[in-house]
Amino acid sequence: MKYKAIGFWAMFLLSGCATQQDRDPWEGYNRVIFKFNQVTYDYALIPVAKGYDYVVPDQVQQGVNNTYNNILEPGRVANDLLQWNFDYLWRDTARLLANSVFGVFGLFDVAKNMGLPRRTQNFGFTLAKWGYRYSPYFVVPILGPYTFSAATGDLIDGVFNPLNYVGHLPEAVIWGAWGVYKVNEGVQYLGGYEKLVNSAIDPYVAIRNVYLQNYDYELEKTLQVKPKKVPEGGFDSDTAVLDILDGQEN
Repeated sequence: MKYKAIGFWAMFLLSGCATQQDRDPWEGYNRVIFKFNQVTYDYALIPVAKGYDYVVPDQVQQGVNNTYNNILEPGRVANDLLQWNFDYLWRDTARLLANSVFGVFGLFDVAKNMGLPRRTQNFGFTLAKWGYRYSPYFVVPILGPYTFSAATGDLIDGVFNPLNYVGHLPEAVIWGAWGVYKVNEGVQYLGGYEKLVNSAIDPYVAIRNVYLQNYDYELEKTLQVKPKKVPEGGFDSDTAVLDILDGQEN
């Protein structure tokens, strides 16, 4: 079954060891995968993303982004409930209903204009709410930087993806939709990624720092917690590198 591995990953997740001072205890492994990903990006995925960006109009790309994020909305609602946050729960539920009904199944983000913007929400944040905040940095083959809780959270969030329960959709359709979304998403970050990699002395460290800073910022905003002071020399001291990616996120 598609989600049989979730239990194993969840148990392995809880055994991961990371602290606020050491967010990258698996650096040796991560650097190997990072190098593999760079080769894959340079010779396969970046050319595909550039071709996609050239052929597909911006309005269509925005529609793809809106539609698939609407598909992911039930997962956000489920995590609102797991975090016991009823303010988020009603807002995300209202957002899902508004975009599904008035936004043509999410093609248009009408909820945003109703004061219901999309928020970053996932099971990785739920684990942080439950106390597992400083999950190890973890580079996933092809998909790139994550924390281990975020990677495991993606697997669990997949349970709430309604495409898995619509009739008897072939696996190829489900994975194809996800693949198009990921390519579409990659186009948004392509310029910032290339600029960062080409300008950094150590691209691995630069991307790690950017990812962890953004991840912590979104986590703190979603969970409404105050950021903790980072010791001198910690990853968050390299804030200037974030300027390279300004404007890359929607």
